[in-house]
Amino acid sequence: MNEDSELIQRFRAGDETGFDELVKRYQSRVHALLYWLVRNTEDASDLAPEVFVRAFRALPKFQEKSSFYTWLYRIAVNVGLDHLRARRRNREQNWADIPDFAQADDLADNSDTPQSNWQQTRLRTAISAAVAELPERQRAVFIMRQYDGLSNEEVGRVLKRATGTVKAHYFFALRSLQQRLRCWKQGLEPPMG
Repeated sequence: MNEDSELIQRFRAGDETGFDELVKRYQSRVHALLYWLVRNTEDASDLAPEVFVRAFRALPKFQEKSSFYTWLYRIAVNVGLDHLRARRRNREQNWADIPDFAQADDLADNSDTPQSNWQQTRLRTAISAAVAELPERQRAVFIMRQYDGLSNEEVGRVLKRATGTVKAHYFFALRSLQQRLRCWKQGLEPPMG
């Protein structure tokens, strides 16, 4: 029995400190995932407690067919995607808080000059904006694969999708990003907006 299972058993036995330990263990990872999905620090901070409230309510029914981490990620992705859908319905798009998704060392000049620093900043902004423009499922798969290091199988369990579907989403996300950012490889500025 792993540590998560022990904590779950404590919780089921009436010791809520078991759940508190699970929250401490995973709160920063859940917040980071939500941040990458919704692209807004305040929204991620507001949504993270919702993830744990849903987990708290559902934990008695958790059958441990997957790891607790995978199960919790599924809840977090669903909360994040629900938020994005609601925001889209309300037409409240906030692009001012775009995260820095990538290290751009292989695409930009690494010298420490004002010009190279400006290029690095522009490239990171372009990469972040390109990732932000991916369709929701592609963005979720890309973030979980690229930044959380999950395998296709793990992402499939989180999203309740077949591994082949996950691979397809990841392939199309990569292809879209390559198309949007190909001008950087040619030494040109990307189109903004």
